[in-house]
Amino acid sequence: MHFNTPMSSKHPTGFPNDLIAAKGLTGQKLSFATIQKNDRGPWQGGNPADANAAGSVGLVVDVKDIGSVIAVDWADSGSNDFGSLGHPPNTKNCTDSIAERKSSNEWWVQDYTPLGIFVFLPAMVFIKQNGHQGEVRVDLPEILAAYPVDRIYSVSNGSFVEYDRATGNWRPTTYDQIVPA
Repeated sequence: MHFNTPMSSKHPTGFPNDLIAAKGLTGQKLSFATIQKNDRGPWQGGNPADANAAGSVGLVVDVKDIGSVIAVDWADSGSNDFGSLGHPPNTKNCTDSIAERKSSNEWWVQDYTPLGIFVFLPAMVFIKQNGHQGEVRVDLPEILAAYPVDRIYSVSNGSFVEYDRATGNWRPTTYDQIVPA
């Protein structure tokens, strides 16, 4: 997931426009974190630095081309304007970046396919508007309104879930249902 975070201060916009813009930046390198079904966001209790993601709301993508992953690391690898300072994306490094991570990991990716929006609730987002910038709390209805046509995913009780806009409920989903084969 490419998350909206305080690092978004480097971008001209914050929530929700930063993630809307990221959908169209598929040819550019962006920093991502992998999410597993038992993961915790920065505002779900505990120390935010120990969370599995730096943000609460992120862009879910599919990476099909092996050349799309530029670098990987098991921790925040100091991404900058030139890309991640991680390791080459070979099988061992990709596996280790997930298996050995202590909190969040980092993948530097380009040429991805946007699939939806991921949310850790409660959610805090970085905004940049009317001369103000910083993190503010947003509720699910605000997130749904910001991304009206996107599928919305989260984790709950050790499972991936998808928000069903028709019923207003979260329903279990699997990785294979999120990322098509």
